[in-house]
Amino acid sequence: MEEILKSFKISIDNEGYSKSFSLEDLDNFNNNNNNNNNNNNNEENNPYEFFERYGFLVIRNVISEEDCNKTVGEIFDIIESKVKTFDRNDQSTWDQTFSEDGSSIPQYGSPSKPPIFKKQFLMNRTNPNVYKVFSKLLKNQDLMVNHDRACFFRPTLVNPKWKTNDNVHLDMNPYNWMGNGDICREELSKLTYARLGEFIVENNQPTQNDGLQLQGVINLLDNQELDGGYCVTPGFHTIFNEYFTSKKPQYTSPSWNFDKKDIAFKYAKRISMRKGSIVVWNQQMPHGSMSNKSFNPRMAQFIKIFPTSTVNSVRYQHRKNQIKSIIENSDELKDFPLNQISSQLLGLN
Repeated sequence: MEEILKSFKISIDNEGYSKSFSLEDLDNFNNNNNNNNNNNNNEENNPYEFFERYGFLVIRNVISEEDCNKTVGEIFDIIESKVKTFDRNDQSTWDQTFSEDGSSIPQYGSPSKPPIFKKQFLMNRTNPNVYKVFSKLLKNQDLMVNHDRACFFRPTLVNPKWKTNDNVHLDMNPYNWMGNGDICREELSKLTYARLGEFIVENNQPTQNDGLQLQGVINLLDNQELDGGYCVTPGFHTIFNEYFTSKKPQYTSPSWNFDKKDIAFKYAKRISMRKGSIVVWNQQMPHGSMSNKSFNPRMAQFIKIFPTSTVNSVRYQHRKNQIKSIIENSDELKDFPLNQISSQLLGLN
């Protein structure tokens, strides 16, 4: 297994960013796995063959610069609302960035532990380009979007104490995923969304019976390798079953963390991306983040889009009621533009 992971190399373009594709590339090629002939030249040009082989895909220019800037502003709004001494324009005030009341996750750079419901965050979740990326890879247009967190990595060359924890993990229990799905369905059936944290819980209950499941990160600033951020273990999806059948099963945790000595951690690669890019990966892929080692901050929004067919009618209604209530009771969301795509993705149909 180690030799397989060791064989994967990620090319870097002439601006120092990891291999990426355009939205047009998604249209210019067909997503037909039967045409995969393992030709490395095709993988470099065809986004679907690249995704099939590597297990992840970077698409550039998905979110506009203006929308990225608005999202960055909303992240700073969250921080400044919690930490009164923090000033986004003065790095000397960044020593205390994360609130001490348990509503942040400082070790991973998350200013908000609950999912974020701000206008631009919802605009990004329902952005037609984002929807296009997921629908093309899933070969499915009947999709819904999750509600997740964001991250802010401070520049550690300004202050080494701002370092976040390196981590590689799965947002699922691999043994429940490989099972018949009963455990996952039971957990999902308990969700009423009375607590906002239940929107996070739903992310971690995929099953192989649901087919391909995708996660993503929307990159909000130019992000070079030393700026820290997203990492993934290319090709791991090809050895997923073999790897976990060689381990002692454990069914209780909703996620799986890899030790630094593990091959999944050892062969994880930092994926550098331009502002406005999105990286999407097969949920079977070990992924996580590496800490910042530069003068530049990192900001990103987390996202998952999944087939509506994986949500039963009772849970759909609970979810719909909560989303509708959140929008109607928020001054900044009352005028949120609902159309065919956004209503479908938010589960408001």
